[in-house]
Amino acid sequence: MAAGRRIASNFAFLSLAELVCRGTSVVVTLSLAQRLGKEGYGRIEFAFNIVFWLVLLIRDSSDVMAARELSRHPRLIKPLVDHVLAIKGLFSLVLFSGLALVGAVSLKDPGDWYVLSLYGLMLFTTASGLDFVYRGTECMGLLAVSLSLRTSIYAIGALAWVKDPSRILWVPIWLAVGEASGIALVWLHYLKTYRMPRPRLGLRFVGLILQRGRTVCLIQLSQAVISTADFLVVGFLSTWSELGLYAAPHRLVTAILTFGLIFQQAAFPTLSRLWRQTACVGRTALDLLVEVQVTVLVPVAVGGTILAEPIVRAFLPSDYDGAGLLLAMGIWRAPLLILAFLYQTALIALNREIAGVRSLVLAAMGIGPLVMVMRLKFGLPGALAAVLLLGLALVAAGFASLAREGRQPAWHHHLARPVAASLAMIPACLLLRGQHIALAVFGGALAYCAVWILLGGLERMRVWRLAFRSLPMRGRSA
Repeated sequence: MAAGRRIASNFAFLSLAELVCRGTSVVVTLSLAQRLGKEGYGRIEFAFNIVFWLVLLIRDSSDVMAARELSRHPRLIKPLVDHVLAIKGLFSLVLFSGLALVGAVSLKDPGDWYVLSLYGLMLFTTASGLDFVYRGTECMGLLAVSLSLRTSIYAIGALAWVKDPSRILWVPIWLAVGEASGIALVWLHYLKTYRMPRPRLGLRFVGLILQRGRTVCLIQLSQAVISTADFLVVGFLSTWSELGLYAAPHRLVTAILTFGLIFQQAAFPTLSRLWRQTACVGRTALDLLVEVQVTVLVPVAVGGTILAEPIVRAFLPSDYDGAGLLLAMGIWRAPLLILAFLYQTALIALNREIAGVRSLVLAAMGIGPLVMVMRLKFGLPGALAAVLLLGLALVAAGFASLAREGRQPAWHHHLARPVAASLAMIPACLLLRGQHIALAVFGGALAYCAVWILLGGLERMRVWRLAFRSLPMRGRSA
């Protein structure tokens, strides 16, 4: 199978799963926001984001490096699994102990500690996951089924059991049950294909991970901080009710952001191989990925900004007044952070991750203080403005890092078409704002597609298809 088709099929599998998962997640989010109220919803989102940050720390400390090595050397699967499981298992135990201890000391309400600790069970499910094996070997179909199973169990359980704030503890319980079920499915497939893992903590392997993976881990950790720091800072500076107001649009935007990250995960193994060839091959692949993302993300951000207020009125209760402005601003997090992180993914695939790590580390160190200052001075919109400014700076820094390596994409040549089509979409969205939200979204999308096609969009699709098909085959790149 050609490399371009492999990227497309991997993305198709994961996108279909993510479409189901994120659509379901949005339904659960809107339902919980109504059933728990702003205060209750703010509590669970705060606990979830703390644990989610730790989950990313466990997953990305070794999984990215392992997936990269497996994409190049599939024969290392069994020994890598043995070592990675041992490292992640020990890491999860340490983090959970610290989480429980800090929560017991800092949280006054015992109920908040229970919520945080139950969410902490995700650390153990993440540590036992074998997703990196199938990402590295590009077997995304199984992962798509696993993701769908996890979300379905969580959604059914949460919607059936959580009727009011008194049952708030069932939210993290069902999330942990869903995660465990999806991971168990991957384990069953692994055991049928390979053997029972034999976790062992080899000092030589740990040293190798620290040597080769410290920069990658630092990048992943910085990305996790950048993605979640604003929410945590707002949580520490706000009441539960204010945090709930901030949380609802934040979660909706995160659902969009996830699509871009999944796209990068699907493309990463192939990019890792293509960079081993000529600079032209890898640059062509990256250029196409950036163009596809810009074509999709620009109209989503523009349309989301215009229709933010009708969306909030349609799906959230009246006590969420003010969330429309937060959604209109926050939706721009998606294109900015997706592009910034895509550039870092390309640098990792190129084995030049050190080239861009400085900007990410500086951003991770500075986002907390910046969000705090902007939050105190300008309120909740100020916190979002801080993230947008930082995201814009990261896009510029990532592009500059790739340019120094001679691998920068030519995405600026392709920005005119989606921007022009998005500008034409604005009158349609404004005209339909007073109608049902579904009609407004459909009308805006129709206007965008029509202008995009008139500007040669269909021809660009043919170029994408031909370019992906012409990418070298796996066997030739080995």
